[in-house]
Amino acid sequence: MSKTETSPTTPQVRILIVDDHPSTAATLARALGQLGSAAEVVSATNGSEALEKVKDKGVDILITDMIMPEMTGLELIEKLRDHPGGKPSRTYLVTAYDVPGLKVTASRLKVNEVLIKPIRPERIYQIISRDIEEMKQSTQPLKNTGPEKRKFKILVADDRPDNLTLLARYLEYEGYDHVEAKDGEEALIKAQDETPDLILLDVDMPKKNGFAVLEEIRSNENLKHIPIIILTAARLDSADVQEGLNLGADDYITKPFDRRELMARIRTKLRVKEAEDATRRRNRELSLLPEIGKELSARTELKDIANILLKRTAETLGAIEGHMVMLDANGNTTEHYQISVSNPEAITEQMILEQSLLNHVLDTRQGVIVEDATKNEYWLFNEKDQTRSAVIAPLFGRRDLLGLLLLTHEQENYFTLDHLLLLQAIASQAAIAIENVRLYQNVTEEQKQLEKIKNEFIATASHDLKNPIMSISGFSNLLTKAGPLNDQQEEFVDRIQSSTKNMLELVQNMLHLTEIDLQKSETSRESIEAIALLKEVVNEFEIQAAQKSQKFALQSEVATAYIHADLLQIKQVFRNLIGNAIKYTPNGGEIKVITKLAQDYLEVQVQDTGYGIPSADLPHIFDRFYRVRTGKTTEIEGNGLGLAIVKSIAEAHGGDVRVQSKPDEGTTFMLDLPLVGRAVLQNG
Repeated sequence: MSKTETSPTTPQVRILIVDDHPSTAATLARALGQLGSAAEVVSATNGSEALEKVKDKGVDILITDMIMPEMTGLELIEKLRDHPGGKPSRTYLVTAYDVPGLKVTASRLKVNEVLIKPIRPERIYQIISRDIEEMKQSTQPLKNTGPEKRKFKILVADDRPDNLTLLARYLEYEGYDHVEAKDGEEALIKAQDETPDLILLDVDMPKKNGFAVLEEIRSNENLKHIPIIILTAARLDSADVQEGLNLGADDYITKPFDRRELMARIRTKLRVKEAEDATRRRNRELSLLPEIGKELSARTELKDIANILLKRTAETLGAIEGHMVMLDANGNTTEHYQISVSNPEAITEQMILEQSLLNHVLDTRQGVIVEDATKNEYWLFNEKDQTRSAVIAPLFGRRDLLGLLLLTHEQENYFTLDHLLLLQAIASQAAIAIENVRLYQNVTEEQKQLEKIKNEFIATASHDLKNPIMSISGFSNLLTKAGPLNDQQEEFVDRIQSSTKNMLELVQNMLHLTEIDLQKSETSRESIEAIALLKEVVNEFEIQAAQKSQKFALQSEVATAYIHADLLQIKQVFRNLIGNAIKYTPNGGEIKVITKLAQDYLEVQVQDTGYGIPSADLPHIFDRFYRVRTGKTTEIEGNGLGLAIVKSIAEAHGGDVRVQSKPDEGTTFMLDLPLVGRAVLQNG
């Protein structure tokens, strides 16, 4: 490929390449880099990135992949139509799925050509070079006049110019398009780039003979279905004929040939290929079913299911509009979702369904094809509506009719039985996904009601328990003042007071958890300087650490960091983590409290050199009432709610808490809290 030169007065053409496979986008960009200063090439790996890169300046040529995450190629084309810098003059859609509906939709969006993968970079270079040359000749973008009636394309491979001329005249007379190749290597390149409907292949050619070309075509997954008629000037013996047939030739013609016989054989092969192509298209359409099913099954919202369902079915079947109408038990519309391919802003207030349509669907449990919407008993025609034909599939659940899936087209008699069968198959998958969503929503609303009832019960019970516990504690204190006690009685009183203290702590922790779950403390949040609060809590625990001869220090990389939080709750989180570290670290151990910045979060680490946590216990360490009951921690008192409170408070504040630990080596808890504004580093 040679670089295309441009004069200083020629405006530079801007090309946008979008493909979610970075290597593909990079390969195409390198190929178009051969255009030199004639073009500026911009590449992106998804639609959002593409829109961001061209937000300030439009593009002249768009090459986009069809299937990409979040935004399809068709959606990107729609968005670029309204670009302030003007829509692209040339648009090319690249896809691995050669379905008729996609080409219809692409044509409606004025796509210049749908290119089927894989595409050689040289082919892209040729297309864009041609476009640039055409742009040089006119200051106005070429208008897309829409697809013409399809003509079969035939590749003629022959090294004799007179043979090429003769065959070209025959084919043109019969109304076929043709492509010429003068040797075997050129024949392979043209077959790859042009994807002809049939190949007339000479045997004796330079660079590669016909048999070698035939063998390579039949080994190519994208070309092997093309019928090939061998042309030869010599009478082949049976062994040569057998070799060609074994390599995959469909027929033989010996030169000089009779024109009528040749054309008859070509027509026969094309009729067979047309039927086989229809079967292949059908198989490709059906291959979309598991892909759509996978997308639907991952959704938990009805609107997300409707969005995916309508986009994919409209694109696949070439519809102009898509509707999903949800119904109640009486056939009344409860929800209506829709998309419009031709006009994304178009909104239908309410789709009115004919009772005859509902009766038919309920009686037969089958869908309907509306061939002419202007006069059909199942369709309420509106003069303002573009709809002239429609296909309708029911969404049946296990017991009831959930709704209807409808696609419309602006032409009469557009939809076929194949369209209906495919739509019904998709609708069956969608019905399962819809029922799963409803079940999930019902269960979620119930897992919420039960949780609320449980929390309210715990809160009530905890409040009721506080009074008798306080009474027990109070009367045990009075025993020492009522008169002298012997040693055994004093021991009993100490045990009573210790137990009531533990019970009161447990009740208060349970109350605190239920308050968090019921979100009673939501309104008390304020802007808090977390580093100052952490220093205050660290100071509280210095005496406890000193009593166990522990090294205890705060190492803060952050000078100030503000969080939006409940002061008492965050203080309790710090206390629980630091208190646990001191409790589970033996005498002479070390505890470090470290602060760091991690993106938009303040990370607080509490490290100790304590007993550590066995790996089997780590997944459950934040569960309520869970305690490690092995080794040296067995005798340490606790109720298993401290870390559960830490996790609940952290998550309620949009943060998280994690743990790393090894037995006899120590434990590190990492608390992330979202920042309000920018934090200030030490010495920063």
